[in-house]
Amino acid sequence: MDHPSMRILSSCCKMSDILAEGITIVEDINKRREPIPSLEAIYLLSPTEKSVQALIADFRGTPTFTYKAAHVFFTDTCPEPLFSELGRSRLAKVVKTLKEIHLAFLPYEAQVFSLDAPHSTYNLYCPFRVGERARQIEALAQQIATLCATLQEYPAIRYRKGPEVTAQLAHAVLAKLNAFKADNPSLGEVRGPAGEVGVKPRPRKDRDAVEDRLDRKLWPFVSAPAPTSSSQAAVSARFGHWHKNKAGVETRAGPRLIIYVLGGVAMSEMRAAYEVTRATDGKWEVLIGSSHILTPTRFLDDLKMLDQKLEDIALP
Repeated sequence: MDHPSMRILSSCCKMSDILAEGITIVEDINKRREPIPSLEAIYLLSPTEKSVQALIADFRGTPTFTYKAAHVFFTDTCPEPLFSELGRSRLAKVVKTLKEIHLAFLPYEAQVFSLDAPHSTYNLYCPFRVGERARQIEALAQQIATLCATLQEYPAIRYRKGPEVTAQLAHAVLAKLNAFKADNPSLGEVRGPAGEVGVKPRPRKDRDAVEDRLDRKLWPFVSAPAPTSSSQAAVSARFGHWHKNKAGVETRAGPRLIIYVLGGVAMSEMRAAYEVTRATDGKWEVLIGSSHILTPTRFLDDLKMLDQKLEDIALP
């Protein structure tokens, strides 16, 4: 595993849960490891240059490889140049599984997610990073799309009119979801009533969104909302509460509202998602998330950085 995939897995389960499934040892791919040529290895990696090169290096040695064979799972789409490099490497002879699972987010709580990208606020709003804004929007859109794909959602998308970045992100999410839909035509079709994604800065109006009271001039759609039905909602397959250890797949009826807050999400906003879900007697499930979780101190620190030219903030 690499650092991003370790953070994803750690947010879902405990190390003891992994070992209970028959995994012998869990190691960091970027650290020195002892070869175990008698065992097959499972790799959960982000599709980055560093991680892919480390993967290739495990099967470059002679006379034996580090492991007997490889089962590779990428957390997101592997760029074509890296994929081609894998195909030309000696790994291609021993790889038994190669799959993109599209899980580029952290399940923080049952109804809260994080994209684990606190640097995105600086890249989106700092005047010294204007040239990186488009790349950052693309990266966030891809992560939000993987969330929707994981939840089997192909939702209507709307945004709060005003800041240009909200419209750009909303359109980018739609483009990414359309690409997923092209690869998987059944995406969203087993869900019953359609969900909705809202891209917004503060303030939020979760209850108004659920009750369809938002002004469509202020909250325009970039993809048309599906017609609602007064009949009972269909039951759909779910992944359920991410942070709990559950056997099998949880099912739940009803639509879902997914809210993405630009610039971080506060604890009070997270609490509001649960309150709105309870206020609808569970008929709607409200999920909320952002690039990172805010505390008062973190919020002030983020604001202070926006007018500074900093080189140590990660690029998208």
